[in-house]
Amino acid sequence: MEIIKLNAKGLVCALIGAFIANLLHLPLPWLLGPLLAALFFGCIGQPLACAPHWRKVGQVIIGMVLGLYFTPALVHAISAYWIFIVLGILWSLILGTLIAGLQYRINGLDWATAWFSSAIGSASEMVNIAEHHQAQVDKVVAAHSLRIVALVVLVPIFLAALFDIHWVSLDPHIIDYFGIVQIFLLFAMACLIAQIFQKFKVLNAWVLGPLVMVGFLSFFGVLELKFPTWFTAFGQLCIGWSLGTKFPFSFLKSHKKFIAITTILNLLALGLSILFALFLMYISHANGKILVLGLSPGGIAEMSLMAKALGLAVPIVVAFQLSRLIFVILTTNYFYQLSKKMFFKTTDKP
Repeated sequence: MEIIKLNAKGLVCALIGAFIANLLHLPLPWLLGPLLAALFFGCIGQPLACAPHWRKVGQVIIGMVLGLYFTPALVHAISAYWIFIVLGILWSLILGTLIAGLQYRINGLDWATAWFSSAIGSASEMVNIAEHHQAQVDKVVAAHSLRIVALVVLVPIFLAALFDIHWVSLDPHIIDYFGIVQIFLLFAMACLIAQIFQKFKVLNAWVLGPLVMVGFLSFFGVLELKFPTWFTAFGQLCIGWSLGTKFPFSFLKSHKKFIAITTILNLLALGLSILFALFLMYISHANGKILVLGLSPGGIAEMSLMAKALGLAVPIVVAFQLSRLIFVILTTNYFYQLSKKMFFKTTDKP
């Protein structure tokens, strides 16, 4: 009962944060409002509770919403960006290595902790691999939490400063909405697909499972309606609320130097990624907003939500983020061993 009360309090505070963000006309108010509310309460020593199931609910909803944008025309548009997607993969390796080197030199971390806290991949996967190499897991978790929170808050600010943007909703050219019964059935199916994906250890199962299901149905014209605004808003609220409560406030008190330096390095990584995106835009005249979101070291759900709110081709941003995620997770252990051999003339013992 106490857990239910704490989660209810957290939900109410997240809703209040969303309403205030709406009044202030912040971009993505249903994502940023709950996130900032959770950060505020954490800063004053009253952290909000958020059960893990809330984030899963948010991920399922966002996966479903993003799946509707996988129409034949938008999927075909990915082919025009394949070279940038490849460059984005290479950039993630270069950037991760640079930040790891700075973490090692400036923050005084051991190389395993520096490497896996800087790799631009899924936090959970990086933690699992880091444990195998006896890295300091708490610092790896904190570094990735800082990275995601910083990007969700700062990327909209950078975009507003760089481009003349309007935060709108890119809805399919359809008037009708799904009914409540249809939404419930689709949500139940999406949860089932997500569980199957998780069972087979598919990356980001709770986003990609629903996205694949709805995207497949949308691509073949089975789904030709759109989700109501409240459904999308609730998914964003769950993700923002969850992100805010995962911020390592207790860790912050005893590791202030680590947090400060890691925050600066995350800002450096974001700044360099934006400069790289602007350089590619300059030499190719590709869509700068897509390149910024695609190359930003963030997460699939968060960056794709921004693409949706900007009226961009969501599948292209998903392709950028997903390809980088897969590459980093599949190769980070190999490149870690290679980096030790190159920089320290040693490798881990089997």
